[in-house]
Amino acid sequence: IPNDFFLTGCYEDFMENARLLMFETFCRIHNCVGIKMLAEKLNMNVDDAESWIVNLIRNADMDAKIDSKKGLVFMGTHTVSPYQQVVEKTRNGAFTAHKLLDRLKSSKLDAETWNM
Repeated sequence: IPNDFFLTGCYEDFMENARLLMFETFCRIHNCVGIKMLAEKLNMNVDDAESWIVNLIRNADMDAKIDSKKGLVFMGTHTVSPYQQVVEKTRNGAFTAHKLLDRLKSSKLDAETWNM
């Protein structure tokens, strides 16, 4: 990747953002992640990965804790309020209902045209 034509000027930024994406993905899936495993996935050594994670947690104000003795990162639970769950589930409901109504109207007009 360092010799990629499109990344020559922004290789470090690309790698930093890739690491951030990987870390966010693991944290959304798992409540507890091993620092050694994260270091492998982030293409870093364990000490650098631990300091990178500490800085990330500090700067992003994340609800996470690091147990250096066990080599684990514990992520806090992120609960979604029932109101937010309803909003997310029904976000596209009005648009979908409107499209369905348009389809029904057009199919009714097509049926009436063919029956004449």
